[in-house]
Amino acid sequence: MPARPAPREFGLVGFDHVDVKVRDRAKARRFFVEQLGMDVIGEGPDHTFLLFGDQVLGLRDAKEGESPGGIDHIALRVSEWTGLRNRVTRARVTITGEKERNESRSLYLRGPEGLRLELVWRPDPHVHSCEHPAPPPGLFGTGEDDEDA
Repeated sequence: MPARPAPREFGLVGFDHVDVKVRDRAKARRFFVEQLGMDVIGEGPDHTFLLFGDQVLGLRDAKEGESPGGIDHIALRVSEWTGLRNRVTRARVTITGEKERNESRSLYLRGPEGLRLELVWRPDPHVHSCEHPAPPPGLFGTGEDDEDA
């Protein structure tokens, strides 16, 4: 059997978060919080961030014409930031954006078949702060009318 080529070293260490598109974010939020026990760590005008362990699930409002239930993007955690942009560029991966936050840095990439990827570096992988803090309890109602959530 021929030797496999050495993998490119991007320092991938695991998933950071996955954002999914939903039609009814309040209903989806209640399901993940009340049925599965996730914690809300942030809320914005078109998204909700839920924490379980040190992983995040993002709920994003599906835009006009988008099908709900699909993946908006997948974020992969990297072990170091230094040199990452150069390594990605050398690999001929298309960079579509870059963002720096207080607790993390991200490179956004275009993957195959329209897949949107994010490479995230966090000095402390257990810290997931959010620009939009969680809303006060009760903002989304009780969910009593959502038996099929």
